Amino acid sequence: MTQTHTVRFAFGIVFLSVLSALIIGSIFSALDPSILSGDKPGLLTYIAMFIGQSVLVVPVVLFLIRKKYPLKKSLRLNPVSKNIINSTILLSLGAMIISDEINILVDMVIPMPDSFLQIEAMLTPDNPLSMALLLFTIVLLAPIGEEVIFRGFLQKYLEDVWGDVTRAVLFSSLFFAVIHFNPYWMIQIYLLGVILGYLAWYTNSIIPSIIFHIIINATSLLFTSMGDSFESIIVWHGHINPIIFLLAIASFWVGFKQLKTPAGD
Repeated sequence: MTQTHTVRFAFGIVFLSVLSALIIGSIFSALDPSILSGDKPGLLTYIAMFIGQSVLVVPVVLFLIRKKYPLKKSLRLNPVSKNIINSTILLSLGAMIISDEINILVDMVIPMPDSFLQIEAMLTPDNPLSMALLLFTIVLLAPIGEEVIFRGFLQKYLEDVWGDVTRAVLFSSLFFAVIHFNPYWMIQIYLLGVILGYLAWYTNSIIPSIIFHIIINATSLLFTSMGDSFESIIVWHGHINPIIFLLAIASFWVGFKQLKTPAGD
């Protein structure tokens, strides 16, 4: 098998993983009567999201097992130091605010489509069980599954085949952004993907990228549920409050510098 075919196969495995999750999730979601009535999503929709995310990693893991590749090495399932964890938290908190400002700037050029109101409705369920499923799916399952297949499998695979880390990070991040099927947030997702890719490569572990991803998803879900009350706290004259934005830049920079500082220094 040529290098080109090998790379295409790796992308194909990841695409199959995402497609499998979408198809299985869609089958269960179609059973929700609220889909046809236009009402707020019901419990079945959140069960569908949970099941879809649960099977996301299955094709990749089965492929690695069949090829007898060691899962720990192939997926970068390596432990990291406390210093790296603390640095990752600082990085993610800063990146979260910076990403929100990018959202505002994008919205000034390309207004948010009306269809996104449906997404906001999905992220604010009224049923406690639906909320629990949403939290578990968005905050834990999705970050773990996506980091396993994109930074653990795909990026690592490209690094080994191409021998070019920068190229591997940029291409896997682009695929990560495209596969979300969300053109409105594509720039933000791509930039976050690059940071996630750098973290996974630099630490040789997907644990930091999982932590980063969890914090981004958790805070996004929290801010969506807060609605206007969140904007009154953080937004000033249509943009992120300059003081909060500067603190975010400082948090990101300190996290980045600390990440490069050997533990114990």
